[in-house]
Parts: sequence; C-alpha cells; structure tokens
Amino acid sequence: MDEMDALYALGTLLAPALGRVTERSERGRELAAWGLNPHPADPGTPTALDDADGYDEKIPEGLARTVVFPIMNATDALASIDILITAAAKVRPFNHHAAAILSMCRTAIECSAQALWVMSPLDREIRRARAAGLAKIGIEHSRDFHADAISAHENGLQAMPDETYAQSQHRHKFHSTEIEALDDLPQERARNYSDLVRKSANWIEDNPPAHSDETAKLHFPTVAKSEYRVCSSFTHGHSWPINQIGSGPSGMFGMMADAIATALIYTECAVGLFEAQSTDPESTRPKYYPERLQPTIDEWREIYRKADGDA
Repeated sequence: MDEMDALYALGTLLAPALGRVTERSERGRELAAWGLNPHPADPGTPTALDDADGYDEKIPEGLARTVVFPIMNATDALASIDILITAAAKVRPFNHHAAAILSMCRTAIECSAQALWVMSPLDREIRRARAAGLAKIGIEHSRDFHADAISAHENGLQAMPDETYAQSQHRHKFHSTEIEALDDLPQERARNYSDLVRKSANWIEDNPPAHSDETAKLHFPTVAKSEYRVCSSFTHGHSWPINQIGSGPSGMFGMMADAIATALIYTECAVGLFEAQSTDPESTRPKYYPERLQPTIDEWREIYRKADGDA
C-alpha cells in the first residue's frame, strides 16, 4: 500500500461515511458490464410478448429498447461515480467532486425510475401504453432539435452544409410522422420525471428486492423523494443542501453515501426487473449482472409469469 492509499484508508476509518461512499460506488460499478451488453428478450418472456404482434414496430424503439436504454444510462452514471471516487483517492488534497457525484445519482435515479414505471404494471396493455408515452417524449425532443437547426439555418444564424440541411428536413418530417403514429396508440403521460420517480419508489416499497434488506429498514418513497430533491439541487446549482450538513467533510460524505445508496436501489431494481421480464431461466446467455441480484430476479420473474398465465 503506497502513502496515498494509506492516507485514504485512514480517512475511511476517521470518517465512516467515506467508507460507505467507497463501498457503494464499487457496487455501482459492478453494474457496468450489464449496461455495456444489452440483450434482446428471450422468446416467450413477458418483454418478448410485450413487443409481439408487431408492437415493436409501432413505437420507434419497441418496448424493450425503450426501457433498456435508460437503464444503460443509469449503470453508466454509477460506474462513472466509482471511477471518480477511485481517482479522488489518488489526489492530494482529496477532492471527491460531490456536486458531480450527486448529479450523476440524479441521472441514475431518474433514468431507472422511467424504466421501472414502464415495466412494473402486471397488465401488458398498461406497459405498452407507458412505453408509448415515454417514447413520444424522446421523439418530440429529436423533432424539435431538427426544427431548431432548420430555423437557425434558414434565418442565417447557423449555416449547415446542404446535405446536413436536407437530412434535418427529412428527419424532422420523419419524426413528425412517428408522433402521429404514436398518437393513434394508447398512451400514458410520462412527462413529469419527479412523478415517475415517486411512482417507481412506491412500487419498490410494495415489491422489496429480495437481494437487499435496505428498503426494509426505511420508508423508501420518503427517502427517495428527499434524495431526489437533494441530488436535483446540485444538478441545478443550488447550495441549500450544504447548509444542512454543518462543517467538516463527514456531513458531505454522509450525503454522498445516502445518494449513492438510493441510486443503487433504483438501478439494481431496474436491472433486476428487466432481467425478470426478459430472460428465460434456462437461457445459457452470459449473465452480466451481479450474482447478488439473482434472488430478486427469480422472485419477480414468477410474479409476471403468473400474471401472464392469469391473463
């Protein structure tokens, strides 16, 4: 152990919250391999049936890809937190970039919550309607991106090559057509992210993950609401949370540890629910998720398999 490692180890002894930050960030990085290796749903699984009968062609990415990309973003945010923490341990004086870490926690919470909100209903048609609502938001943003680019070009504010201009016109028209097609489908509104965070927290409270006892020790929706507010404050550049923790680094380490813990619960649950709904237990495909999630995946798989049977 070099001098810097020894100093950091001493720091975790003197500030136990820093040890929790390190341990939880390492757990987050264990999800990185899953995020880098997305897989299609196995035949006959709930997710495969959600996209059956041509539904995967009715919304731009299909239901499976609509939910998996936000979870991939969440796993990347958690992996990045561990990279940042690891780098911080090698720098003197220590700078743990709390604002960046809390902002990435918000990303993990918000992205995972979107996916959980879509996947959690037992009714397939509700899952489809929620996926359509979530997909519409992304397509609207893309359409508006091209509308802004076209307007800037035509008003002489930002010139584009002729080929790029033509591509933007084509994509704007294409996305407008996609939105018209989406509006012919049942949709649930997915525009209020804080609402999705709240609803997903309620679902986790009602369906506690078997791989962890953390949610059993607290009222998770209350904690999730508080942590999402704190993390959002750093994203928006507000300083009020710092006034709640007093002087010294221990309070900030505690705030970081709590935020990472909440982001972990959301993201682990999102990964677990996707695997429960999309993986055949007899599949020989590599499992890129941590083995510790398996009890949760097995338990949730049975819930949705039974729901399909009852339907």
